[in-house]
Amino acid sequence: MKQLMSVVLLLCVSVVSRSQFSDNKIWTKELGFSINAMNCNTDIGGQTVDVKSFRPGGGIYAAVLYRQMAGVRLEGTIGQVTASDARPGARNIRKRNLDFTSTIKEVSLLAEVHPLNIFSKEHTTPALSPYLLAGVGYFGFDPKTKLDGQWIYLQPLHTEGEGFPETGRPNYKLSGINFPVGGGLQYNISERLVLRGEAVYRFLNTDYLDDVSTTYIDPNLFDKYLSPDNAILAKRLADRSYAIPEEGTRTPGSIRGSTKKDAYYSVNIKLGIRLAKSSGSGRTSGRKAQGCFAF
Repeated sequence: MKQLMSVVLLLCVSVVSRSQFSDNKIWTKELGFSINAMNCNTDIGGQTVDVKSFRPGGGIYAAVLYRQMAGVRLEGTIGQVTASDARPGARNIRKRNLDFTSTIKEVSLLAEVHPLNIFSKEHTTPALSPYLLAGVGYFGFDPKTKLDGQWIYLQPLHTEGEGFPETGRPNYKLSGINFPVGGGLQYNISERLVLRGEAVYRFLNTDYLDDVSTTYIDPNLFDKYLSPDNAILAKRLADRSYAIPEEGTRTPGSIRGSTKKDAYYSVNIKLGIRLAKSSGSGRTSGRKAQGCFAF
């Protein structure tokens, strides 16, 4: 991630340096929407990609690009992530028998650079343009699972003793900062329409996207700190290995998850429309667009 963000920064510096010697400061503005398929990398379900776990979502964005070389994009995205220990390929953790689903709501600010356009000596732009992106985002989540046919939200149950004095584990928040990195390919359908395909991976500052992080706790703590109804739910959902024949339950202190931070990612298709181009002084340019890109 650090290497990619460094590359993006260096390319942006190159754009700024080049722009200082240009008397044709043209900015392209764009609005658009996207559809996506979202997935996650968490403790539940293992570390391999499960194609069946991709879930659909969408988003909207507004962008501005300088001379088809680099720019920024403000984007709102909604999607869903899900994972299960019962999926094929998760044999080593199947006996743990956990699963989760969460809606993801995200706002992000991304820098995007088109390396071929930055270093090209030509004044025209190709119809196809690969690009890199990196930025920062703010996202919300709320893991839940099904029990007896009903959806149960997991954070209020403190399944790993978050917030209990005996564990020393703080409550986790249902929102946080992420760091998206990725890349894509842009195609100019016309002077006004842009089609793009991209993949974006988000590094998170939490390990509780799936409500799993550390070890099992003494189930008696649920009775001590939760309401009777929530204590019953917490006992059933913190350790679901009892549902596996001959597996039984886990002892307090045994491994439930890894403290490695979680992540989620998406594959996106975007369609955008370019608005009026403007000069560096903010005035609308009278010249006709020449196959400009925007992202």
